[in-house]
Amino acid sequence: MTGHSATLRSIFIEHSGKASDKWAMYLDEYNRLFDSYRDLPVRLLEIGIQNGGSLEIWKKYFSNAEMIVGCDNNPVCAQLIYADPQIVVVMADANTDEAEQRIRAVSAAFDLIIDDGSHHSGDIVRSFARYFAHLADGGMYIAEDLHCSYWQGFEGGLFHPDSSVTFFKRLADVINHEHWGVDVTRCELLKGFSSKYTATLDEVALASIHSIEFINSMCVIRKAQPDANVLGHRLIVGAEALVCSDILPFHGSSSLLTSQTDNPWSSEDCPLDAALLAQTQEIARLTASVSARDTEIANLNQTATASALDNLAQLAQVRQQLETKLLQLTEQSQLRSGLEQSVKTYLQTNQDSANVLALLISDSPNPAR
Repeated sequence: MTGHSATLRSIFIEHSGKASDKWAMYLDEYNRLFDSYRDLPVRLLEIGIQNGGSLEIWKKYFSNAEMIVGCDNNPVCAQLIYADPQIVVVMADANTDEAEQRIRAVSAAFDLIIDDGSHHSGDIVRSFARYFAHLADGGMYIAEDLHCSYWQGFEGGLFHPDSSVTFFKRLADVINHEHWGVDVTRCELLKGFSSKYTATLDEVALASIHSIEFINSMCVIRKAQPDANVLGHRLIVGAEALVCSDILPFHGSSSLLTSQTDNPWSSEDCPLDAALLAQTQEIARLTASVSARDTEIANLNQTATASALDNLAQLAQVRQQLETKLLQLTEQSQLRSGLEQSVKTYLQTNQDSANVLALLISDSPNPAR
């Protein structure tokens, strides 16, 4: 402890400049976390500054600060003016190359980085991927307001495999990389996040993660040289080993690396929650495809039914026309038969008359005789 009488909470409460918004617990946790940095020429970056009051408060807390940089994409932040030249505001989207270049033009590296930006999981992952590499060894990277990670509107949920909290939980595996027992890089473990959020993670930077600490709505990631993050040699002191005497020869040995390639819980291509998500998404895709096909079939059936009904109606109409024509032909045939009969009767009658006349003629006296 540095022995300062003024805590961050007291400085915050007595502040009367630009407005600042922090949860009460943060103040006490920051006071604990930052106490050893308090008298150092700190370089601090805060992503998301809102009204800008936090930058003034940080400058009061770190009285010997070398540079306090705030970044925010709200255009109104460009109007924030500070009398202290060691407070600089970069008005830009932190997750762009332009913003990164402008921030690093102010300070090439930082001792403390605080992400208090949009709180969306994608932005949090992208900011970590972009700026953790610019954190000095021995520094801290803090992500705030991670309670948003449990809310759907911030790309989260209690079991969301790509939430920011899930990402930081996965970093707990990253710091134990030497014990995995499978040929998988740190970046490969996190490829699901990289792919989903278009974030470029660096293997060396990931190897520099020394520890991860979770606090309510906060995650603290400490950085150190990669050599300081390995388990090291086994140290055994004392000569009396009445219970486990077989440990004595292992003094100075390294951690035993056991292959886990046959372990189904280690040999998967991706974490099980990510695999489950992929399968769930595939099932949803197939379900949607089947639903679309069912709709298409129903439409085809409906079209076919309508077409069949239309054809039946047309056939019925043709049949009606044929029946009408047949009736007309039948009537004409009957008329013709009647006419033919009349002609026959007429002819027969005429023939009979002719026969009678001939007979009469033949029977009458011949005047010429």
